[in-house]
Parts: sequence; structure tokens; C-alpha cells
Amino acid sequence: MQNQTAKTLKGKAVAALDAGKLQQALKKAQLGVKKFPKDSDFHAISGFVLTEMQQYKKSIPHFVEASRMKPDDPQFVENLANALMQTGQIFKALEYTEQKLEQFPNNKELNRVLDEIHLKGENWRMIVEHASKRLENGPDDVDLLVKRARAYSKIGFVDENSRDIDHAYKLEPENTKIAFHKSVNLHQSGDKDGSKEILWRILDEKPHHAASLMQLSTIASKEDAPNLLDSVESAISLSDNDNLELEFAKAHLISTIEGLAAAMPQFARANAIQHDSNPYDVTEEEKKLDRITSLFPAGAKLPDSGLNDVPVPIFVLGQPRSGTTLMEMMLSSPPDVAGCGELTLGADLSHKFENEDQVFKATDATEFAEQFRKLMPPVPEGSVAFVDKMPHNYQRVGFLLAAFPNAKIINMLRDPRDVGLSKWIRRFPAGGMRYASNLASIAHSANMYRRYMAHWDAAFGDRILTVPYEKLVADPKTYSQQVAAFCELKWTETMMRPEENKKQVRTASIDQVRNKISTKSIGGWQSVSEHLSPMLDGIDPALWPEYDLG
Repeated sequence: MQNQTAKTLKGKAVAALDAGKLQQALKKAQLGVKKFPKDSDFHAISGFVLTEMQQYKKSIPHFVEASRMKPDDPQFVENLANALMQTGQIFKALEYTEQKLEQFPNNKELNRVLDEIHLKGENWRMIVEHASKRLENGPDDVDLLVKRARAYSKIGFVDENSRDIDHAYKLEPENTKIAFHKSVNLHQSGDKDGSKEILWRILDEKPHHAASLMQLSTIASKEDAPNLLDSVESAISLSDNDNLELEFAKAHLISTIEGLAAAMPQFARANAIQHDSNPYDVTEEEKKLDRITSLFPAGAKLPDSGLNDVPVPIFVLGQPRSGTTLMEMMLSSPPDVAGCGELTLGADLSHKFENEDQVFKATDATEFAEQFRKLMPPVPEGSVAFVDKMPHNYQRVGFLLAAFPNAKIINMLRDPRDVGLSKWIRRFPAGGMRYASNLASIAHSANMYRRYMAHWDAAFGDRILTVPYEKLVADPKTYSQQVAAFCELKWTETMMRPEENKKQVRTASIDQVRNKISTKSIGGWQSVSEHLSPMLDGIDPALWPEYDLG
């Protein structure tokens, strides 16, 4: 009888919710909480109704209780993660979501929440602030140091990131999590041997540590690769769920041992798992292009902040894997040009204008510029320019040129087939790169990039310099001189030797830019073309007249 009463009450609560009668639904759900305190559904319904009413803070206790009662139900976990994020508890939301993704690794809603946290620099700054306040009372809290280090990394504060990692590592060098972060930090600084040493030490104690196996798989020698592959396959066999790090590690090691062609089926498997949990939305990306370009129609007067402060901003953009890191390392090789890596500020400050009811005025351009300089990492005294090499700033050229009338835009153009292959054989966990795990989506994204740039070229013309990657690596002197002249910088021979630049590299180009400039990657797609058909068929030849795509 009691079960029937509960079922009837649930049905009434859900019916009221479906009818949009939120107060009535909440009343019935909360009555159920009182009458049937061990029934998790009433807590879940109460929490969901409160979420619909945007009373996220009140929904949290209900989702906590529902999740406690049914820890294996991912829906309750999703709701709690979202509620924590919506109430601004970013620190808790990130920690909880990442913890639960270990239990539900391919859950789309949890991945969406994680994406939303990752894609906003404001969230990482909140984590820095939160951790910093807590560290005032306990400066040797290694967990907080690692969390703050990660947040610093996300917003481009490289020195601060390294400082926190070093501090934590000195305190607990045997802590696996901290040791792993230290190994990554060493790799980013160019110390590959030091990084390997720590990773092998971790694997001596924890032979199935997925993150270490993944990290080592990308830098392992041909001699080490077979044994490492055995460890990866052993870890996969013991894993209850598909593990993306292990699947990509296996692909990298097969490529090292047998060649890229032999590894392509494994890369396809790894990418399919990733894309299923975090798919690319073609329709939304098309809408975004229309919204952004409509704010800056060709031929119309550009909103102007009127600010021409120094250091001069240089924005290096293009498709990821098109040579943006190489260009940043070339430009920042002189001591008076600061390389800032990939800043999220362009996306953060333009996001609200992507809505259809927004306009972008001169006052908005001024605020954009002021906030950008306020929030960006500090640059060395005496710098004449700084470089932001966020590739996806190709979506935001209008905002950047309006905010910074003296800005220089360098567009890196590279054969989309080589770019596509390079994306396909690397794991990009960042939310903004979800297209990289699907060949048809890679093609669509490439075409979108070209459509954005066609619009910006029509609107701003000579304010953008397009640099063909293939010509740059074939003749670095001529093209580095051209870039220096465009940016009004004094050219130096160091620009031709970016491998000598000691700044940290935090992108997929981490190892390539430590080597001398080379043409060896050009045309690499041809040897595995049979594995790339959806991408090759999807690239629009009309958008790429520089390349023979016929």
C-alpha cells in the first residue's frame, strides 16, 4: 500500500512538473520527502524542480541526499555537479565532477559540466582566489598548491604554476599526483629526461597509472615502447571502463613500434570513445559564426576603443596544429617580446556578445581592452609586445581589433589535411577541441575556420598577415623577416632558431618546437589517406584554393 501511495504521489509531482506547475510539483515532491524519507526519487524530483526554478542552492541538499542513497545512479551525480557550478562553487564542482568522472568516465552531462568549467577563465581565477585564501592559513597544503597550480596554468600564469608545483614537490616528492605534475612541468620546460625519470619512478610503484603511461607513450624511445605497450595493455585489461588515456597511449606506442599506418585503427577507437562522450555540435557552431560575424559586417565602421597602449598585442591564430606555437616561439625569441601562450581572455570577454540580442559598441571595446590587460599574466618590464597564440581567436578577430587598434593579427595557414591528421593522432581533452575526435567534424571545423577568416579578410584586409606554414618552414629567414616587419619589430637571427627559446610550451607542439625548423611533416597525411576518408571528403576545396584538394 505504501509503495502504491508513493508511486501515485511521484506521478502527480512529475505531471505537475511536465505541465510547468513548478510550485505544485515542488509541494508534492517535498511532501514525498517527508512521508518516504528513504525514497531517493522524491529528493531527485525536489532538486530538479528547484533547478527549474533556478533555486540552485536549495536544490543541492536534495541532490546530495539522492546521490548518497543511490551512488551508482549517474543522473543524481550530474544534477549535483551542475547545481554546484550554477551556485558559483567552482572549486567544489570541479573536484566533485572529476572524481565522479572516474566512476562514470563517458557520462555526457558530467563532461558538459567539466567543459563549462574549463572553458571559462573566470572559473579558474575563482579557484586561484579560493585556494590562495585557504593557503594563507596553511601554506604547505599540497592539495591546494596543486589545485592552484593547475588553475594558474589554465589562465596563462606560467611562473606561478611552476612555483606551486615546485613547492608541493619539495614537500611530498613521493606523492604520485604531485610527482606526475612535476614531470609534466619539466617536460614543458624542455627537460624531457627529467620528466621521464619521474614517470618511470611512478610506474615502478604503480605500473598501471594511466596518466603516466599516457605521458610516457608520447616520448618513449623505440627501445622502451614494447615493454611500455605491455603495461598499457595490462592496464586496459584491468580497467572496468574504457579509459581514454590508456587507449591513446596504446595508439602512440603502436605508432612508435610499427609505424603510423598500423596505429590508425587504434587512434580511431580512442577517438570514437572520446567523441561519444563529448560530441561536436555542427548546428551550434554554424549559429555562432553567424552571430559573431553579424556584429562586424564587412564595410561597416569598426567600434574602436581608442586605446593604443604598449606592450603591443600580437595575436597568432589559425587552426590548432597549424604552426601557432612555432610562430609564438619565433616571435618571442628576442628578450623584449613576451610569449604568453594560449590565453582564454579573448573567449571570456567576448562570450556574452555571442547572444543574438547583444551588440558590441566602442564602450564595450574599451572595457574589453582594459579587462584583458588587467587579467592577463604579467609581462617583463620593458617588453614592447606580447604574443597570445590562442588558435581559436580566429573566431574573435573583430573583438580583438576593436579593443586593440594597434594589435597585429598573424593568421597561420596550413594544409587542412596535415592539420587534420595531426589533430586525429593526439588527445585533446579541452572542451573547445571536441571536433578533433571525429574526422567529419575535423573537416567541418576546418571549413569554419576558413569561412571566419574570409569574413575578417573582407572586413579588415591589411590588418591581418597570413603566413603559409609550408613556406615558413621552407624559408624561415624570409618569412620571419616579413612577420617582424608587419609587427614593427626588429628582426633578429634568433627568430630562425625557435628551438633555443627556453620558455615553457604547454601545447601539443611541446616536442616539435624543441627541434630545428623542418619540412618533414608536410604531406604526412598521404601515407595514411585511406584512414582519413570522412575528413578528406568533408573539406571544401573552394575554401582552400592554395592547396590541390581535387
